[in-house]
Amino acid sequence: MNPGLQIALIPVGEVDQALLSMLEEDLPGIFTAEVEVYPLMPLCPERFVKDRGQYLADGLLDGFSSIVPLAGTLLLGITEADLFSPGMNFIFGIANRGRALISSYRLRPEFFGQDPNPGVFRRRILTEAVHELGHAIGLAHCEYPGCVMYFSNWIGDTDRKGPGFCFRCARALERLMVTGIMAQDEK
Repeated sequence: MNPGLQIALIPVGEVDQALLSMLEEDLPGIFTAEVEVYPLMPLCPERFVKDRGQYLADGLLDGFSSIVPLAGTLLLGITEADLFSPGMNFIFGIANRGRALISSYRLRPEFFGQDPNPGVFRRRILTEAVHELGHAIGLAHCEYPGCVMYFSNWIGDTDRKGPGFCFRCARALERLMVTGIMAQDEK
């Protein structure tokens, strides 16, 4: 897509190093980008909503405003905390102009009472990372259920679509990368 693109992986709270390594390995194959792990950013306790037992994702993403990346760098936060956004019971991730945040919490098969499956988990993490980075670059949701930009309302949507872009979204991504347009707020 764009050899000048950089992706900064930001662990938000304690994050398993293996998870960061997976994304560091897999993302360059999709975005043709250099990926670098940034220092840990603590989970902001003010964003924890005790009644829900979840963190307000919008507030955590706002915390990225203190990070000033180099031009052409997308920020991707990764947390193991459970996230929600107003009007939603939970979210897998959130994004806006140049910044994205994903949660591994509901992507592990164990969350659904299944045995651990590293392959399934890796595909889910990559799918949600690519989806949110797509929003951070400027892509909207796609109507095609097999496209990574399709909205995941439940884990079955994530499993069905996988990390690949449909033809239309791949072309739109190429145009956005060339023009350097960044997204409006998206979830």
